Amino acid sequence: MTTREIERASENDPELKAVRECLVHSQWHRIEFKEYLPIRSELCSIGQLVLRGTRIVIPISLREQVLQLAHEGHPGIVMKTFLRSKVWWPGMDKSIEKFCRSCYGCQLVSQPSKPEPFKRTESPSAPWQHLAADLLGPLPSNHYMFVLVDYYSRYFEVAATKNISSENITSLISKFCLTHGLPLSIHTDNGPQFVSQHFKNFMSEHGKVHHRTTPLWPQANGEVERQNRSIMKRVKIVQGEGRDWKFELRVSPSELLFGRKIRTKLPELIDYNVNDFEVRDRDAEQKEKGKIYADKRRGACESDIRVDDQVLVRQDRENKMSTPFVPSPFKVVEKIGNSVLVESDQGVQYRRNVTHLKKFIERENNDLSCSQSDANKNVVNTESEFISSHKDDYENLTESSNFDENKCLSSRQDETCSMKDRPVRLKRLPSKFDDFVLK
Repeated sequence: MTTREIERASENDPELKAVRECLVHSQWHRIEFKEYLPIRSELCSIGQLVLRGTRIVIPISLREQVLQLAHEGHPGIVMKTFLRSKVWWPGMDKSIEKFCRSCYGCQLVSQPSKPEPFKRTESPSAPWQHLAADLLGPLPSNHYMFVLVDYYSRYFEVAATKNISSENITSLISKFCLTHGLPLSIHTDNGPQFVSQHFKNFMSEHGKVHHRTTPLWPQANGEVERQNRSIMKRVKIVQGEGRDWKFELRVSPSELLFGRKIRTKLPELIDYNVNDFEVRDRDAEQKEKGKIYADKRRGACESDIRVDDQVLVRQDRENKMSTPFVPSPFKVVEKIGNSVLVESDQGVQYRRNVTHLKKFIERENNDLSCSQSDANKNVVNTESEFISSHKDDYENLTESSNFDENKCLSSRQDETCSMKDRPVRLKRLPSKFDDFVLK
């Protein structure tokens, strides 16, 4: 972009035309654009150009192009400092921030949105009502461990198996239900064993509700995931001691499940009755403490994503050059809690946690008057022609601006010296010294 282009655009710009008239006639009280009033002492004109000090005031028609030219060499909000040293227009800082936030390329490679605060599940009212299930493995012996956890008591059942088909998983659940009864619901992930038609038929036949977690978000099934970590720790201990882990996992915490302490190898004198109210209160208190700590550590905040918004979806990076997000924006179709259903332009729907999404800000006006090659054409020639044609005005402007800056600097120093840095507190002696003469 050249000064000749700016001068031609400034000639017909309504804002700068009004500013030039005020600079000539000093009738600032009549100007329609009030944002120029606070800086009127810094404004001057050379030909059709309006300057604020040594910075060129950009007309409205060229501001979008100036932002794009600056953003190409200084991506991100760093371009604000770069532009401040060369050009100016009213509300420039807000325009820069809005331009950077709506940059398509920057949104693809920028940091993801902050996670939402945790939403803790309430403890069930009785044992074996709501369960969580998961498969752990494969282990070195090619075994998988099917884990079934009770949300109320944290009691878990474990079964080692090499067959992880849907038919075998349902038979294991039926085996556990023969001992403890039928639950009301089971929470699982989206593994093929749990999304098959056979598993759906099994759940409907027994009157159980099947809840599935959001894809790629195992934290939603955190109860069983936490038990998996404890189980794997015990398996490693047993494996290190040279024992068979399949015979070492049969004892589990079951006091809340059965309402009593089970008899163990250790001696016991007094029976123990479970206080359900204390347990539930303690459980809610611990969950709330964990939620506050985790939300603070993760910097969690409520998401502003709503239905019909355009969002970017996080993707697995194949290499270092892959962007963190899918290049094409998706449309939000449904949002239930932190689970969001998005739809692509081809009509394909995906369900993701809100943490995997980032709101896409679409730029309102992407049409620029000229390309970068046209903007940089004949820069040296036009610059020299402009300076030579306005040489006398520029020299007078430099001298007057230096004089005004020195004058303003001296006046500011005098004002600073006359002002107190901080208010002085009124000092008064304590009343106990009223009867004494102090020197």
